[in-house]
Amino acid sequence: MDIREELKSAGVYPSGPVSAWPQERNRDLHAAVSNRVDKELAKGRATKVKAGAGKMVGGLLKTAGQAMRHGKVSEVIRNERYETCKACPAFIEGSKRCSECGCFMEAKTWVGGDPNMLCPLKKWER
Repeated sequence: MDIREELKSAGVYPSGPVSAWPQERNRDLHAAVSNRVDKELAKGRATKVKAGAGKMVGGLLKTAGQAMRHGKVSEVIRNERYETCKACPAFIEGSKRCSECGCFMEAKTWVGGDPNMLCPLKKWER
């Protein structure tokens, strides 16, 4: 088969910039992301991490120290912490991160130790 025939789509040769990613898919993806961000903003939720790299590294080191000293918490405490996080306006639902510290909360809620050292907003009870 002639290479020009393979390039034909619906009987027409492509013109202009050609991408393997269809424009419709790009438009739909952009609309879906925009809708999700709009819903998060309407709920008063954070949509991106505010913490800089230095703050995130410091938080990671502090969390690692707590984990090494205290291990992990029970599933009951972990679930309480995670529910608190999910209700918090600083929680980013899409990535399951805290916008204040940048941590991935599905993992951080398992870490034992002082809850006031672990939660930057001091919302964890235990």
